[in-house]
Amino acid sequence: MRAVKHSVDTMNLIVAPTGSSIGDRNTISEGMEWRIMDESLIGFFVNEQVLDLTGMAVQHKTFYPESFNIQSGPVRYVSPGNSGAGALIEMHWIQTKPFQFKDYLSGRALEQFALFPGSLGTSTTFDQVICGEWTTYTSSVSQTPALEMYPSSSGRFGSMSPVACDKLYYYRFVIANNIESSANQYGVPCTRFELFGQEGEPADLDYVMQLRRNAELDQSQDED
Repeated sequence: MRAVKHSVDTMNLIVAPTGSSIGDRNTISEGMEWRIMDESLIGFFVNEQVLDLTGMAVQHKTFYPESFNIQSGPVRYVSPGNSGAGALIEMHWIQTKPFQFKDYLSGRALEQFALFPGSLGTSTTFDQVICGEWTTYTSSVSQTPALEMYPSSSGRFGSMSPVACDKLYYYRFVIANNIESSANQYGVPCTRFELFGQEGEPADLDYVMQLRRNAELDQSQDED
């Protein structure tokens, strides 16, 4: 076994609404990596990155995840903010397949965030999710030019199961549909997601079972 660390860097996101329409309220002023998950919804943004494990897969090795860490900038803010300027949810996770956005954006309620893994009320399993974390940020006092948002709740989730594949997919979500419409700007900082584990050669049966599990997850997702 050999200790390894995989890391992913994501740039900051600044949203600067220019009007009252949905499109205007989703205006991204900084953050070229970020995209809007659904043009018909307010405040759903995602940053997608890929971890290349081709070298490990070619050698028929397996990655055994052990822990993860998130390094982040100091400020999440909303400006100018009224009394109770709103809340946003930030989520990070790594999974074995590309994220199927259509499965999570079928509703239109303000409680849409509840459909994401790790949040209260979700019916989604974590079979494909290696590890992840969600945090809610809220503000209660207004000030100018910007109001810092503070974490109010958080949780971690995921299977931490061994994987035998050539890619892992990292997602960072910002869900800000509860930010007050009067806010003219809000943002989240740059982050680095670090995934720690061991890389090694499993027993033949273990490796075959891991490949089988990956294939079953692929099939179940295609059927959905």
